[in-house]
Amino acid sequence: MKRLALLVCAFTYTLVFSINSFASELEISKHHIRATPPHAQTSAAFFTVTNNTDKNIKLVAVNSDIAEQVQIHTNLNEDGLMKMRQVDAIMIEANSSTSFQPGGYHVMFLGLKNDLIEGQNIVLTLYFDNGDEIEVDTPVQKNSRSHNMSGTKHH
Repeated sequence: MKRLALLVCAFTYTLVFSINSFASELEISKHHIRATPPHAQTSAAFFTVTNNTDKNIKLVAVNSDIAEQVQIHTNLNEDGLMKMRQVDAIMIEANSSTSFQPGGYHVMFLGLKNDLIEGQNIVLTLYFDNGDEIEVDTPVQKNSRSHNMSGTKHH
């Protein structure tokens, strides 16, 4: 009986360790959603995705119930004008991070159902092409004045 208990403990430890290791393969940090003025119809979310695996992974969708549509966007310079464009996916390269920030990659909320007030938290679900889904409890914050004009990748 002691042997069985020891075996169960070892299995449980291995399972918990495996789940914790798996959970850290993709990390979401520096996440926030822009607060809105009353009756605004749009807002944006910003965050950093870190891919701690040796394989490229694509962010293919983001979902939340705060808006009619949730889209992944990038900004492009076309003939000297910055324009937003929806994209199908963003590559998060192996062993690197990709930042979603003003002027670069970001998540757009179109047709907001309510005002977004500083201090609220909104759950976002991020979907990746490897099957991972990550829920992120995201704070609503006032607009940031710093604007970096590119989605950056850090190696």
